[in-house]
Amino acid sequence: MTTSKFETDRRSLMGGTLGALTIAAISGAAAAPASKTLATIRKAVPPRGTFGIVMPGIKRTAFLNVPAGMNPPAFQDHWIATYAPRLRMRGAQTIIFNLIDKEHSPDKRFDAVTEMFFDSDWAYEQEYLNGPTAYTEEAERTRPAIVIVSRQIGIRDFDPGRPRPAVKRFGVLRRKPELTTDTLALAWRNDHAPLFAANDYLRRYYVNLTDRTYAPDVPWDGYADIWWDDFASVPLHSDARVPIPESDSEEVMYMFMTPTAVI
Repeated sequence: MTTSKFETDRRSLMGGTLGALTIAAISGAAAAPASKTLATIRKAVPPRGTFGIVMPGIKRTAFLNVPAGMNPPAFQDHWIATYAPRLRMRGAQTIIFNLIDKEHSPDKRFDAVTEMFFDSDWAYEQEYLNGPTAYTEEAERTRPAIVIVSRQIGIRDFDPGRPRPAVKRFGVLRRKPELTTDTLALAWRNDHAPLFAANDYLRRYYVNLTDRTYAPDVPWDGYADIWWDDFASVPLHSDARVPIPESDSEEVMYMFMTPTAVI
């Protein structure tokens, strides 16, 4: 059996950032659905929950602008009514539609963000790389300004038994020029994340690293997915001795959002 040029190039790229994080057997993920087993990439004392777990699967995050003549809430209603019924029947395990909170977002480049999580590379490729589907139709019609395809690293997860927090923020970053994708991934997980996650006011914290196999030309290297109970908690720190980590970013876009679960 011959191997396609895409598959050869893809496998050569997969050993980069994720290889630096020692995710086992990631290069074979396109051939068949990935295992549900989580892979521990580093032993560490967790701030809460399990620190440093690379989640199986792949995430597609699209940043959208509202079409002319439509306001953001109407766009959300239109998107959910138009695309959600068909998307629910396809490969994504989770779909979330987020409206950007314009009042609290210092950078207002976008109006909405969609998150689609697939449990394997294979499932993602069936929807976006193997012919037209409901997902490719949605992408063609909404024409996202940016699409980030990423791997998720769990730093802190929701507390069981507590109400779901109301405030969600993305911090989308471009790395400093002296960093590679590999060194950014290691510095973010090993240096930045433990310090930032030591703040007990955080309710959930995930790092999303751009997968350059699927998104080679995206100008952003990843984003932090962070939740708080409310806006009053955002500037608070549980311990004044916990420093604010020095950023490894050249540029950061911060955006608060209101999520709606589609699936």
